[in-house]
Amino acid sequence: MSQFNTPVSALIICKNEVDMIADCLQSVDFCAEIVVVDSGSTDGTLECIEDFIAKGYPIRLFHNDWPGFAKQRLFALEQATQPWCLCIEADERADAELRQSIIDIAGSGSADIDGWFVRRRDYLKGYGYAHRWVAHNRIFRFFRRDRATMDIAQRVHESFRVPGPTALIEKGMLLHRRATSLTEDLKRTNAYSSLKVEAQSEQGEKPSMARLMVSPWINFLKFYIGKRYFLCGRHGYVHSAMVFLYSYVTEAKLFEARDERRAEKNTLEAGQ
Repeated sequence: MSQFNTPVSALIICKNEVDMIADCLQSVDFCAEIVVVDSGSTDGTLECIEDFIAKGYPIRLFHNDWPGFAKQRLFALEQATQPWCLCIEADERADAELRQSIIDIAGSGSADIDGWFVRRRDYLKGYGYAHRWVAHNRIFRFFRRDRATMDIAQRVHESFRVPGPTALIEKGMLLHRRATSLTEDLKRTNAYSSLKVEAQSEQGEKPSMARLMVSPWINFLKFYIGKRYFLCGRHGYVHSAMVFLYSYVTEAKLFEARDERRAEKNTLEAGQ
């Protein structure tokens, strides 16, 4: 496979990813351009990227102070020059089949498709990559540069969008390699749920007792049974339970945010 010949811009946003970034960069060595946007790494990430630049990788490295996930991804897109873009995280890598699928799509033109979903295979600490029969998440990551937009109001789980038809890349996966501890997962759940509630509150979404009671269980069953994470033993159960917790905490925080707004309003009215 020839390096750096495919008309694709890989888009990577990062900060302090020295343990992950090298494998990610190696996995996109088929791309004609690799746009890396760093928001202030201090752990050797930048030095690692510079080493890849010295090896001839077509990396364009930018610094941009952290504005939030959606705005940072949009900034990366604005730096891209190739007709196709692959959005990939620093802790992900494209496997051989996915690389070839992207090369084939970008080379053929695929005039009737604006963007493609890819499957992502998660790594469960203590288990390894999720069982091959798990229904891996489908995420929108490969698209035409000039057709893509981003809703910058999104705080978390942000994704590029295209106006035209989309499809799923059948062969190949993104391998999500980060092996996080339960402590790290809990921190991320707390942070991400707060960001989601901020966005929901700004959009006027109201809390619901029915969602608080039912949604966590639905999400747990969706992953444990529906996506077949039970095939991963106790590790799959824990992974599904974290999905339950994220759903529960988000709904509970939405109630808390409403109560805080009401208390603030009452305080202001009492002071008038």
